[in-house]
Amino acid sequence: MDRDPNLSRRRFLGGLGGVAGAAALGGVGAADALASSTGGRAPHPKTPEETLRVLQAGNKRYRQNKVQLRDYSPVGEKRAAEQKPMAAIITCADSRISPELVFDVERGNLFVSRIAGNSIDSGTLGSTEYAVAVLGVKLVMVLGHSDCGAIKAAIANVDEGKSYPASKYGAIGQFINLITPAVKSLPADERNLARCVPANAIAQAENIAGRGPIVSAAVKAGTIQVVAGVYNIANGAVSIVR
Repeated sequence: MDRDPNLSRRRFLGGLGGVAGAAALGGVGAADALASSTGGRAPHPKTPEETLRVLQAGNKRYRQNKVQLRDYSPVGEKRAAEQKPMAAIITCADSRISPELVFDVERGNLFVSRIAGNSIDSGTLGSTEYAVAVLGVKLVMVLGHSDCGAIKAAIANVDEGKSYPASKYGAIGQFINLITPAVKSLPADERNLARCVPANAIAQAENIAGRGPIVSAAVKAGTIQVVAGVYNIANGAVSIVR
């Protein structure tokens, strides 16, 4: 995990510190042991910490090319009529990212919202609020990724004055505007992709963690945790950056 102090941001609202020290997802044999030896069925995680460990174990299997599509949802055969995911993922619309594969879980285990730049707009916020209030997820993860085109566009906006007028770019400028504050928060000499991707994931996670009335209350109560991660497309690893 990148420990560079330049990426440090204000501490998350209550309840987030417990997972802030997590490193690259791996080395989590205890979570792997949750899964049964037949069919990939395993107990539904009961806590935010356990949920994160399950995702860590799945990403480790994915990186080792041992995908089993484990199933931690208690719905089973009733999946056509109801759902009970363990985590909500806010990630980029990039076609190279598939959270279910990255975390090696069966469908029905993750509630995924996608927007270019994995930012918080009314759609990703409302969807995540539903996941927390109605579906009872234990973890919210904002997942950025390497080689993010939306981040590149935001850097160009901040450093080069590149604009995205609606007459030419439609609504593209609207989601770029959601990313530029994270880019601006870094010193000019650090506004590169390697720095801006985690900075944006952290900023968006902080954003949603503080949103009331639903998410911030659940964080304060300790029923969920909000974390920020970065997916490395080249090697398949997810790192928790805050």
